[in-house]
Amino acid sequence: MLTPAQGADNARRRRWRQPIRACAAAAIALGGCALPPSPHGAYPFDGGEFLATPAHWPAWADMLSRRTSQAAAVDACIDDRTACSRRMRSLHVVVGQGANLPREQQIQLVNRFINKRGYESDRRKTFDGEDGKIVRRSHWATLKEFLEQGGDCEDYATAKYFILRRLGFPAARLRVVVAYDRRYREHHAVVAVRQDDGVAWVLETDNHIHRQRKPMDLRYVYAVNEAGVWDHGVTVAGR
Repeated sequence: MLTPAQGADNARRRRWRQPIRACAAAAIALGGCALPPSPHGAYPFDGGEFLATPAHWPAWADMLSRRTSQAAAVDACIDDRTACSRRMRSLHVVVGQGANLPREQQIQLVNRFINKRGYESDRRKTFDGEDGKIVRRSHWATLKEFLEQGGDCEDYATAKYFILRRLGFPAARLRVVVAYDRRYREHHAVVAVRQDDGVAWVLETDNHIHRQRKPMDLRYVYAVNEAGVWDHGVTVAGR
């Protein structure tokens, strides 16, 4: 998964690289070129194939179950700062600040807030137990776990998703999207947010928000929310 530093490197590259060779040639010939915006924005909410409900994906279902068990503590913190653990106090502040902001500003606020958190890879951490070495595979962190312990890019995306949910965004307009990054040759996770006009924005770990077209380096693989799992590795007829 990409770190915020790698995300920042991607942002620098975007400022200097022409998107495609045809556009570069047109820029030379005509003095300028701009790719047309995609009709669905940066992510195709109507693309991919619905695979299953979250219950059929154990890692995601387990995270949702832990989130439910932690909901009372998170709600108490949002309502009363004195009920927050030290590392959760900023959640109380950001939800309070964002409550009355326009949707666009809420998205920007949440994206910046989560991207400031410490990166902590959870992939194949090892622990010593009574029966020898125990290997704990990568898992999805809840919002509470992420704020208290840090996490990697899928945890950044999940945390953004659930703060936006707390600010009133419906689950049907949000997805955590796992993609393959061609630049770094590894998987990466982002959040897609569908706007009122149907156009979707993608929130990156470098604070960049893609509004009109898909990030050039990313190939979407699958997406999840509280309602299901979608496969972007297939082509759906008629879409």
